[in-house]
Amino acid sequence: MSTRYDTASIRTLTTDPQTGFLHATNVPIARTGVFEYLNPDGSTDMEAKLPADILSDSTVASANNRPVTEDHPVNGNGQRILVDSSNSQQLMKGFTASNAHVDKATNTVRVDMTITNPDLISKINSGKNQLSIGFQTQIVPQSGEYNGQKYDSVQRNIQINHVAVVDMAREGPSISLVGDSAEMVGQHSNPTKKGQQMDTVKIKAGGSTITVAADDADTVMKLDADNSAKAKQIASLNAKIKELTEQRDALQGKSDEAGKKASEAQAKADSADKELADYKKKFEGDGFEKAVAERISLINKCKSIVGDSFDPTGKSAKDMKIEVIKKVDSVDLKDKDDAYINPYFDSVMNRKKDAVVGVTSTDVAGDNADTSLANLHASYYNRKK
Repeated sequence: MSTRYDTASIRTLTTDPQTGFLHATNVPIARTGVFEYLNPDGSTDMEAKLPADILSDSTVASANNRPVTEDHPVNGNGQRILVDSSNSQQLMKGFTASNAHVDKATNTVRVDMTITNPDLISKINSGKNQLSIGFQTQIVPQSGEYNGQKYDSVQRNIQINHVAVVDMAREGPSISLVGDSAEMVGQHSNPTKKGQQMDTVKIKAGGSTITVAADDADTVMKLDADNSAKAKQIASLNAKIKELTEQRDALQGKSDEAGKKASEAQAKADSADKELADYKKKFEGDGFEKAVAERISLINKCKSIVGDSFDPTGKSAKDMKIEVIKKVDSVDLKDKDDAYINPYFDSVMNRKKDAVVGVTSTDVAGDNADTSLANLHASYYNRKK
């Protein structure tokens, strides 16, 4: 297992009013990507944190309840060491929470943390605000490319040991990665032999990777984050405008439909008014007596076909004529108007005069659609004999 130290900035900070402890929330401590690491012998490696490794359940769980230290701990020989139960009382200045999780939008591992040591809290408030993640991993030689960046090896079985609060690191392996966070992909470049100082870093801003001075990295990163936030706000406002526009158009459509229905209703009302006026006019002067005589005549005609059981109560002239027709012929008169009913009724009455009322085409075997009324009469009389 190899030990690595990645660095990121502390973000949102709050102070507990009762304990004075300092809380940092939703801190991005690791992310996917290809990063440059400086080895003790001065050589560098391009190592990949692939999603299957850095975002695995095991790695995320290893960020829970981990000690927070001031700088990375070293032994008497100046060698990096890990934190465990034998040295935690001396080294531990705080702890991470148990809410480590993956932010899928940024492919990062995030967790809250609490700083309990008053000296370290004071230094953080004075500007010591970098987080360097110490972890163990297996370095597997494997060439490839991730998100357009080539790598020489892959970090496997990543296990986070501690989170160190450091200054903007300049020397040694502890500064091999600056900004392993959602906002910045830090990759040191151009190492010099003198003190192994890293004068520039590569950061991802606006979808592109650029090289900037290490001292300017935070400023550029913040500007990029601000621009991203504004872009999201603009997209949200545009979506809201689209939604409101669709609602307006829908309401306008309903208004137009309501106006159409109102026009149709008015047309029906006007038609009903005209029909009522015509009906009233029919009974003006001697019209009433004429209407009564016509109805009595129609009733008598209907009784001559249906019989004395015929009841005209509440029936219109059309209703009575339909009843007579159906008494004689089995026909479908649904949706038929007066222009159809009246001549049909007259035809039935004419058949009564010819003494063949009630005889239909089905009563005469062999008749076709061209059978004349005379043939129908002959068939009827032949059958009576």
